[in-house]
Amino acid sequence: MKENSINKPKFVEKDLDLFESINKGKEKHLEGSESLPPIIPLTKAHDVAYVRFSVPDLKLYAKWIMDFGLSIMYQDDNVIISRGLLGKGFCHVAHKGPAKFLGFALEMNNVKDLQILSENLEGASSVHDVPGVEGKLCGGQRMSFIDPVCGFLIEAVTGRKMAPLAPQRKRIEYNYGNPSRHKRGANKLQDTSSNREADGKNTVHPGPPDVLKLGHVVLAAPIGTHHKMMKFMMETFGFLPTDSVIFESPKSGAGHSINPKMYDALKKAGPSPLYTGTFAENSATYGAFFRCDRGENPTDHHSFFIISNMDPRMGPKGKGIHTQLSHASFEVANLDDVWRGHMQLKTLAKFKDRRYEIAWGVGRHVLGSHIYDYWHDPYGHVHEHMSDGDKITRSFGQRIHSISGLGPNGHNQWGPTVEESGIRNLDGPAAASFYNDFDEETQQSLVSRDLSNVKELVTAIRSEF
Repeated sequence: MKENSINKPKFVEKDLDLFESINKGKEKHLEGSESLPPIIPLTKAHDVAYVRFSVPDLKLYAKWIMDFGLSIMYQDDNVIISRGLLGKGFCHVAHKGPAKFLGFALEMNNVKDLQILSENLEGASSVHDVPGVEGKLCGGQRMSFIDPVCGFLIEAVTGRKMAPLAPQRKRIEYNYGNPSRHKRGANKLQDTSSNREADGKNTVHPGPPDVLKLGHVVLAAPIGTHHKMMKFMMETFGFLPTDSVIFESPKSGAGHSINPKMYDALKKAGPSPLYTGTFAENSATYGAFFRCDRGENPTDHHSFFIISNMDPRMGPKGKGIHTQLSHASFEVANLDDVWRGHMQLKTLAKFKDRRYEIAWGVGRHVLGSHIYDYWHDPYGHVHEHMSDGDKITRSFGQRIHSISGLGPNGHNQWGPTVEESGIRNLDGPAAASFYNDFDEETQQSLVSRDLSNVKELVTAIRSEF
């Protein structure tokens, strides 16, 4: 605990003046000065590695993969394995099956980390060489388990090796207001040759962006469960909170996109595991951004984000509240590539053989600072293009923000608000028309987080496919 932290003001449910002063910078709580949770983790994840989905139509999904900007490494009748330009291996896997988010993998530092996880987690597999096609693509070792909180497949991998790919087009050199920062210089025009189609008309078409790697994974979990998942990921993989958001009063969400009724449910969920020894140790936690612990080596502002999910209307079939993927985010090089992806998907969304839908963007976030653009894939799962996120070290500590302090538009510095966008989770009331486009079996698979109907698929993934 840092010096004088015991003298910090304690949370007072109705004392909005405290939070107003904090968010105006009169206090230092928003400068990363809050202490980190006193947790000694089992291991420390180095990065996120890949996400796994299952989808009914792989031919349709292959179009999405390429249009989004990923490169297909392998494809057959049962699986599509894709990569970005960078990273140690593939970053996206789609299996043939019900429309589901199956889980994600984390990059670990060494085999010893895998062994520790295998020996200490219930139901964990042994450490083994990555089998089958996946092993032939980039090698490495892995272990896997079904997480005990949300029920998703989590894999830990290490030793993967893959040479970087060359970008499809030259990176743009930017000119800025300060002449000393002009990169392209005088009389050096932007080269658009790689954007031009060989149609004899010299047509400029953006094409897909160059996806670099998987950036982060975001889960929405029922209130109470979100606390448990935070604790599990901190204790198991050493994730550190960077920014978290709290409700300071029942009325604090007024004018904000988040339902103020969440306050009561969040308070009933009990204290968060994030804030021991901080001014907000008894607060109601909405969600938190977590980074990998690389010591004083900078890492992404967040690799994992967990938010609370409580809307009782969730599920068009009345399935209630459950854990779901909010979105998977993929990093691109710069603002131009974010907009390139936006225009590419916007153009192709007009065709019925695509079934793409804008979710939210283009804009720049407040927390994390990255430029974003969210899209629904053909089965409604949200994929994000992002760029220019903050880089954080361990010494930063954590920041704690109040809902009212962030304001009604606390999601973004610029760009459309949530209300102005088409974003929705798969289980929200706004998704009713979306579900009607699918048969009953697909609807049910989209509604339920229960992985029982993909048990055989998950079992095969955990052994060899």
